[in-house]
Formats: sequence, structure tokens, C-alpha cells
Amino acid sequence: MGDLITMLAGFLETRWPTKKNRLISRRLRLLKKSGIWNGLNIRYGPVVLHSKEFREFIREQDVEEILRNPSLTDRLLREIEEYVKKRGL
Repeated sequence: MGDLITMLAGFLETRWPTKKNRLISRRLRLLKKSGIWNGLNIRYGPVVLHSKEFREFIREQDVEEILRNPSLTDRLLREIEEYVKKRGL
């Protein structure tokens, strides 16, 4: 029961409409519109992509600039790969 409450609290924390969460949601929408998200979703699955750690990682990235520059996009994909492996997600 305690695990369920902890999981629910963590889920609500990532969805509460704070300035930080709105920024993360906007950046995730940009990734979805660009088509990158589908590949990430297939490779890592929704559990990883919606985790608090991954959302924080996306918050730290300048997604708008990355999507304008293909070489930065490739770098982001490599960084995501390293991040997921490092965190064991």
C-alpha cells in the first residue's frame, strides 16, 4: 500500500502544472512533433520516457536549438543513450 501511495505521489509531482513541468511538457511536445519521440518510445519504452529522471534530463536540454541543428540532434540521441545506460533505466 505504501509503495502505491509513493508511486502515485511521484506521478502527480511530474504532472502538477508548475513552471518547470510546463517547460518539460513543451519540450516533450517538440520532440513528439519532430518524430524523434517515436523512435525513443520504441527503443526505451514509456516507463523510461515518462520517468522523473528522464523528464529532468529533458528539462536541462535546449530542445528548440537541438532540433534546428541536425548535428546537435545526433548528439542528443547519443547523450540519451548514455544517460539511460548510466542510470540503468
